[in-house]
Amino acid sequence: MKERIVQERAWLRSFQQLIFGIVGVFLIVVLPVIAWTDSLFWGIVYTGLVLVPVNVMYIRRSRMRRTLNPQLAQRYRQQLRSDMLNTIAFFIAINGGELLESNAAYIGGVLIVGVAGWLTMRIEKRMKEEDVWRPTYEQLRG
Repeated sequence: MKERIVQERAWLRSFQQLIFGIVGVFLIVVLPVIAWTDSLFWGIVYTGLVLVPVNVMYIRRSRMRRTLNPQLAQRYRQQLRSDMLNTIAFFIAINGGELLESNAAYIGGVLIVGVAGWLTMRIEKRMKEEDVWRPTYEQLRG
């Protein structure tokens, strides 16, 4: 159990550093470029490119958890699919009028956001119910 806690904390630390770097580059580089060009195109391109390393981190977490707790391999795969659907839905939602010309496509994107959020909550609840390492979640917070 100690190994899992150490690996979960290491992953969380790496993910937080990645997000901090993404936000920093956005604030320091992308926002001035958007203001200078008066176009959201570069923000959209940046967001699309940023979603790649975020999904790579989700894949790393899923592999780590599957090796440490093989009984929940199916739940971890479901969580990975849900995480990727969330990132795609996020990308569609923030690009409303810029990339998606029709209202139907935008409404479809918003529906994907809702479904992805619902799936994530459902999978997270099931995983916590079935996880034999339940105390790990409380220890990660502390």
